[in-house]
Amino acid sequence: MPECLISARVDGYSTMPPQFESVPLSDAMLAGMVAISADAIIAVNSAQRIVFYNAGAEHIFGYAATEAIGRPLADLLPSRFRAMHGAHVEQFGAAHEPARRMGERQKIWGLRRNGEEFPAEASIARVAVEDRVIYTVVLRDISARQRIEEDLRNAIESRDQMSSIVSHDLRNPVQAVKMLSSAILQHTGDDRVSAVVAEQVSVIRRAAEQIDALIEDLADVTRIESGQLRVRVAPTDPIALVELACETLYPLAAAKQQDLRVDFAESLPDVLADPDRVIQLLSNVIGNAIKFTPTRGTIWVTAQVQLTVERTEAGAFLLFVVRDSGPGIPMAHLPHVFNRYWHSAQAVRPGSGLGLTIAKGIVEAHGGWITAESVEGEGTIVRFTLPCVR
Repeated sequence: MPECLISARVDGYSTMPPQFESVPLSDAMLAGMVAISADAIIAVNSAQRIVFYNAGAEHIFGYAATEAIGRPLADLLPSRFRAMHGAHVEQFGAAHEPARRMGERQKIWGLRRNGEEFPAEASIARVAVEDRVIYTVVLRDISARQRIEEDLRNAIESRDQMSSIVSHDLRNPVQAVKMLSSAILQHTGDDRVSAVVAEQVSVIRRAAEQIDALIEDLADVTRIESGQLRVRVAPTDPIALVELACETLYPLAAAKQQDLRVDFAESLPDVLADPDRVIQLLSNVIGNAIKFTPTRGTIWVTAQVQLTVERTEAGAFLLFVVRDSGPGIPMAHLPHVFNRYWHSAQAVRPGSGLGLTIAKGIVEAHGGWITAESVEGEGTIVRFTLPCVR
């Protein structure tokens, strides 16, 4: 292998050096791929001087191959890293490792011809060629990726700050509206509050309650996404949890002339659950079914031991099933139903779109799983599990 490999240029791309033209096809293909790789591929000799430099390196560093060949590899590094990098290469050579990922302990930085520094990922390989040692470095410029990651971090931070403002700063005025409206409604029927005013204040109070619920949903989603949603589990009767959740849902179903059917076996094992969170979970899932099921439809809620207990290495799980006779969900939308702010096209009042996201977070915080399946025109089935008491 010659000490110096200078690539030629055709239509803006590096091609195989002339000495590769007569090598076997597989070697020629490999040489061609190396030459046109978007990553910088640089080979240096034992003195750490460049002996090969592909088109990717030309693009990333700004030096032409004819300028780079023979230069010290250190010229492609910021000055503060040169001595350290040279020592690392020598240590790598002395260790006789075939290859190593660079930058495991600290970031790798490159230096362009125009003096600009950029972050990079790099690997180094040691190859013995006859009586000489060649080090090959593959380097990738990750500055664009880091900019995107930084933008995403900033966007998430801004979103979380906004959620914090909404959940904290808006809660006090909403609570004030609820308290004052309740105080006014206490005088309904006397001379100070007419029936018309009482009805209008009732609407104000319901709106404030909806805002309060949305604030709590936003806070829950923030907790879920940051891994801070906590559940306090205790042995709990699952039938009692469903009954408590349905107390507030029966009137909603009745308003749409729907049949909300709750069907259990005579006895079910207790589950390890946080009662408040599981009632919230059930309310979200069953309430979602009521919302999307048309007038005079049916919603079934079941949990039967002989059919729904799944045994795993972690123990027994009780499977709850909520099924509706609604319009169903298109197959293309099913993977997204638990995503934040997802809305069904059938929703007359879409709501916040956080209900199923929160349901998923609560189930997973209990160590269970949740799924949704649907056929358009045939309704939707949501299944989720909670761990049984051992």
